[in-house]
Amino acid sequence: MDVTDEVPLARIAMAAGDGELAACAVATARERRRLNPAVASIAGTAAHAQGLVTGDPGHLAAAVTCFEDGPRPLALASALEDAGKVLTGRGDREEGVALLGRALELYARAGASWDAARVRRRLRALGVRRRLTAMAPPRNGWSGLTESELHVARLVAQGLTNRQVAERLFLSQHTVSNHLRHAFAKLDVTSRVELARLAAIHDNTAG
Repeated sequence: MDVTDEVPLARIAMAAGDGELAACAVATARERRRLNPAVASIAGTAAHAQGLVTGDPGHLAAAVTCFEDGPRPLALASALEDAGKVLTGRGDREEGVALLGRALELYARAGASWDAARVRRRLRALGVRRRLTAMAPPRNGWSGLTESELHVARLVAQGLTNRQVAERLFLSQHTVSNHLRHAFAKLDVTSRVELARLAAIHDNTAG
């Protein structure tokens, strides 16, 4: 389970014409946002799911803004792609193509070749050709963490216990422990104190 799962669920529901399932996906995402108002990825998921169901570019733009402030490049790329699809479908070709181009770059950078190929085909149908070479994602350090590992590491660095992290992210404690163990290995730390110190240094450098 991941905090962004409602987005593909809403997409599947809309493709299947299942309005009840689509509404359920939106409601679940909105409830998680209510419980976690300060988490950008969760707010972005709620906006993205609602934008998919309503076809409202405003919600999709809000999702993009939220994911831009978070550590989830693939979620950002997905929001950009859906926003680009809606805008080009409404006749706003220039802005839509720009968003699709950003999505393509993010997919390629993350090594998401299937997604990149899908966006490239969409751009080609609009008369736009883009050729990008995918870059292999790093395996260690902050950039080497998966989105789930990063989210768990951030919360642990803030002082939350595994149980609190599990409750916050709607995960099992076993899953949290696995993500944390992988994060420790990639960051080359062995304790929560080291993780918190490293997170503080990283945030100060990035900010």
